[in-house]
Amino acid sequence: MYVGIILKVTRNELPEREIELTVELIDDDLDPFMDRAYQKVGQQAKIDGFRKGKVPKSILNSYFGVEYIKNEAFNIGMPSIVQNAIVDNADESVGRPLVNIVSEDPLTLKINIGLEPKVTLDAYREIRVPKEPVTIPEEQIEAVITDLRWANSNWVPMERPVANDDQITIDLIAKVEDKEVANQTDVVYLVTEHNNRPVEGFHAYLLDMVLNDTKTFTIPFPEEYEDKEVAGKECEFTVTLKDVKAKDLAELDDEFAKGIGDGFETVAELREQIKNNLFENANTTAQREYENKILEELKNRSTLEASQILIDQETQAIIDNQAETLKQNKVNLEQYLSIIGKQPEEFQEEARQSATDRLTTTYALETLAELEGITITDEDLEKEISDAIEASEDRKEEIEKTFSTEDSRSNLRNMLSRRKTLERLIEIAEGENTSSKKGTKTVKPKTTKPKTTKAKATKAKPKSSK
Repeated sequence: MYVGIILKVTRNELPEREIELTVELIDDDLDPFMDRAYQKVGQQAKIDGFRKGKVPKSILNSYFGVEYIKNEAFNIGMPSIVQNAIVDNADESVGRPLVNIVSEDPLTLKINIGLEPKVTLDAYREIRVPKEPVTIPEEQIEAVITDLRWANSNWVPMERPVANDDQITIDLIAKVEDKEVANQTDVVYLVTEHNNRPVEGFHAYLLDMVLNDTKTFTIPFPEEYEDKEVAGKECEFTVTLKDVKAKDLAELDDEFAKGIGDGFETVAELREQIKNNLFENANTTAQREYENKILEELKNRSTLEASQILIDQETQAIIDNQAETLKQNKVNLEQYLSIIGKQPEEFQEEARQSATDRLTTTYALETLAELEGITITDEDLEKEISDAIEASEDRKEEIEKTFSTEDSRSNLRNMLSRRKTLERLIEIAEGENTSSKKGTKTVKPKTTKPKTTKAKATKAKPKSSK
């Protein structure tokens, strides 16, 4: 930013939280940028008798014209000129400005920019959202135990037809339009409805096959298949079954429990730890969903006043983020919309609604913080940083460096303010209207010996196969 640029600026308030600045420039306003303009033009100019970058200003003026040089100076200086005009005349603005040249003599700009949105809250203290208790059904515990027994059991040979959850060995030949596209031997394959390789539905044709049996069948590849050479085409598979194995589930006894994770003395202790783990995960999910319901209620009681410029920019940010995520999965936005059967206009409108909702919620929380007198002090910041260092003492210098800048401390202050405001909103939703009292915490089941339930490298001894 070039301090000291003097501009003739007129500010005009527009509807919907937007302002328009009319900026008139005189030649003196371009003086800080003229030297850089001459340097840029001189580096690009090809003038006989002069080396690039060594052409005198007088020659450049006669060769290109003074107005051309001034135009280059304007292009170089416009970001600083616009920033100066906004800082001096619209420091309460947010988002990126829209800039247009409306006159060349005198050189005049129109800068349109949004002001910080406003939200009006309607009876927010009447928000009430019931909280459902978190329970863990026995079936969930049994499912985890079954998975642990499966993971800690051995594969044993079977002399029967192929069934779901078997591990088989096959030879595979695949042809598309009479052209062989695959020829593999001794392929180990897990027969399950969740296994969609090489194509969805393949596993179903393997069921009931017997040893040394050969089967030929045809399955179409979907249009969106990753291999474009075969996408949308019929594929003929020929499979020969060479081996069938099934899991011989380990006995569920205390010896089995001792081989899980850090080791448990009894099956009952293992069950209790599984229940605690499931409860913790379910409680975290339930709390997140509960907070989302409360925020939805707050949004529904909020009236947003926001610039269309800001909403447009927020909308584009959502679309860009979606496109970047798809790009990481090697899919572009156009392909994605085709797959889900959605028109670009429909997707744009959904993104715009999401942008409006996001702005409404963000500024509703800011308004709530102001109404409830919620502030974040320097002591709050220092405590948060201190707690982070205490939790990761080996990263002390890194954490201190991270929060040494004004921007990082400002971001931390905003994060703490949002957290504190959400805590207050939860108190209100639960029917607690005294701002000094903290929200009630959910009590988790206790365990006398917290341990992991992941399997060790050494597996529990399976029961003998019959």
